[in-house]
Amino acid sequence: KQPSEEIRIEIIALSLNDSRITRDDTIQRLFVECRFYSLPAEETPVSLPKPRIGQWVYYNYTNVIYLDKENNQVERGILKAILQRQELPHRSVRFTVVSDPPEDEQDLECEDIGIAHVDLMDMFQKGRDIIEQDLDVFDARADGGSIGKLKVTVSALSALRSVYEQQGED
Repeated sequence: KQPSEEIRIEIIALSLNDSRITRDDTIQRLFVECRFYSLPAEETPVSLPKPRIGQWVYYNYTNVIYLDKENNQVERGILKAILQRQELPHRSVRFTVVSDPPEDEQDLECEDIGIAHVDLMDMFQKGRDIIEQDLDVFDARADGGSIGKLKVTVSALSALRSVYEQQGED
């Protein structure tokens, strides 16, 4: 596949700063979920131990969203709507850091603890992909303070340009 036919999302690593998350002993293992608009979320296949303050845990997980015209019109339609600045609830790729309950407490629920996102329109306007960039992760609770950093790569620029050029042709 050509790069213009896909969006590549890499969840590389997570680091936490001093927050309620690092002080909460019930939060022990974390995984990361990524969602492109309304498509089903994809998550890292493993949850990793919560890192100590300032340390990193590495997921090295890659998800590819295919955008070829033949098989993925829905995905292309989402990009087209983003480029046309339609009012979408999420103009971005959204990352959610989720607490995975310990093995011995499986009655506990997974809990969303942090959120980060990449705005694809912003990426298109700046004309560059996001390569191994640290995103701020904000507390999923009401106050929304920073809880850490998520190192990600989002390669979508050639796909955005391809959809943009196709719009001009239509």
